[in-house]
Amino acid sequence: MALVQKNLKQRALLIVLAVCCGFMASLVDSIRRYNRLVWDLRVIWYTIIIAVLFFFFVWLLEHILAWLNREPETYRNVSCKLREIFSFKTSKKQFALIAVVLVLCWLPYLIVTYPGVIWYDTEQQLLQWNGQPNTFTDGSYLSDHHPVFDTMIFGTFLRLGAFFGSADRGLYLGCIVIELVTIAALASMILYCRHIGAGWRFCFAEMVFFALFPFIPLFSVTMVKDSLFMPFFIWFAIMFIEAVRTQGSLLRCPWYFAVFLLTSLLVGLTKKTGTYIVLICCVVLFFAVSKAFRKRVAVVFIVFLSVFMVLLPKIVFPTFHIQEGGKQEMLAIPLQQSALLVKRHVNDIPRQDLDVIYKILGDDVADRYQWWASDNVKGYSWNADNDQYLVQYAFVWGRGLVTHPGTYVEAYVALQEAWMGIPAPNDPQPSDLVMQTYILGSNHRELPDSAKLGLHVKESDMVQQLQETVNSYAVNTPIVDLLCSRAVWSTWMLLFVFYECWLREKKHCVWLAPYVATFLFLWISPATVTIEGMRYLIPMVMIAPLMLGMLGAGEQTNSAQAAEDER
Repeated sequence: MALVQKNLKQRALLIVLAVCCGFMASLVDSIRRYNRLVWDLRVIWYTIIIAVLFFFFVWLLEHILAWLNREPETYRNVSCKLREIFSFKTSKKQFALIAVVLVLCWLPYLIVTYPGVIWYDTEQQLLQWNGQPNTFTDGSYLSDHHPVFDTMIFGTFLRLGAFFGSADRGLYLGCIVIELVTIAALASMILYCRHIGAGWRFCFAEMVFFALFPFIPLFSVTMVKDSLFMPFFIWFAIMFIEAVRTQGSLLRCPWYFAVFLLTSLLVGLTKKTGTYIVLICCVVLFFAVSKAFRKRVAVVFIVFLSVFMVLLPKIVFPTFHIQEGGKQEMLAIPLQQSALLVKRHVNDIPRQDLDVIYKILGDDVADRYQWWASDNVKGYSWNADNDQYLVQYAFVWGRGLVTHPGTYVEAYVALQEAWMGIPAPNDPQPSDLVMQTYILGSNHRELPDSAKLGLHVKESDMVQQLQETVNSYAVNTPIVDLLCSRAVWSTWMLLFVFYECWLREKKHCVWLAPYVATFLFLWISPATVTIEGMRYLIPMVMIAPLMLGMLGAGEQTNSAQAAEDER
């Protein structure tokens, strides 16, 4: 009876999580069908359907992980041979073997995307580096709207290529370097999962996933700030987890401490949200380690804070005439909500409140509102004169929330719907909710400012076909569209990991901090359904196997013993 009650209690949480996922998906479905929130019977039955789907997702993934972490009593010849080649034991040989597999599997993508994929943001950063007008500056100074460290790295490859006669090849070299560093990080992850006790089958499946899931290599061979951020984030997460597992004893080693600090700095330097992820993780780690090692965590926190709050903004940026990023990025969601408020209820807003909104966003803000992205509302730069209205705006925003909460919810859900919605039949734009890839940036000749950057090489004829094939397969293939759903890889996967931690009664789940912090920052994204949303999602995708590996750590079982236990 006690066992039954315990099982009911355990599944009660799963039911709650399933209903939450179903309800969030129903909100997205309502907005996509009616262009606004409509509360009807469809919300109820849609919630139930998605809740059942989430319940099945958890059940299926539980069984898959159990099988992957189970050690069979006997091995087939093929399995024995594979285990001889890939033991996944921590060694230089195994690291090299995994890296070679990934390189060979990713090589076709690298060849097809010659002379290297760059994104719109990357092009603007390269223009800044060359001192030319761009979206963010007039060319006379650099902007930290996108991390200036990334701008420096990308610009160095551009100039290196130009020095040797081809700026295009310089960028291609940059893509190759980013790919190789990412492969090194992924190989480290696989070996680490085996080191902490994940099953051999799991580690082999992890390697196959990284090698064959097309969105990972196609993202990793591109030159954009998020791809540069990824390998350092992976290494940071691994070292953070190991520090938690050893209660900080590894921090005693000067070499490990130095690498942990350096990796933390690189995570912050390559992506703005990386700064906050590291700070959050350091706070969590401080309470997770033994008291004897808290001083070392505090040192990392203080050094990191000093670099990003004092050294860079107060010394380095003024010295080199670098302008800090604008406040509009942090205010993307409230500004978007205010825009929809004006669009829907302009006659209900007091004149003095409307004036404050107009002073910050302009009197045409209602016309500029786009539900799928906030860039058109918030813009790409911040007028310092607007600072004087921020306090007033905070009160205006609060009054709008009280008088029209539904409008605020609608604006928020519409902006973040990729983390909630599940692709449904007859959806007019299913690609909005499914993972997509972007590689057309390899056509350097067609970039708006290609001539200014000295870029002349045209893309391969196969690039567009490859992109269309991958994206079409992800969107139009049943089951695959669910497996490629952005919500599944963000919200559903995190809730699964959280639920399994709770189910196993693991008291020390602080190792989830990098994963959870990354997830939380998804929910302030200025766009989720556009291709830009993929850049925000990809860290969740690439670090998910590490989280699943932690769930199976030390839990491998012999099949015969498992069968006996089940009986």
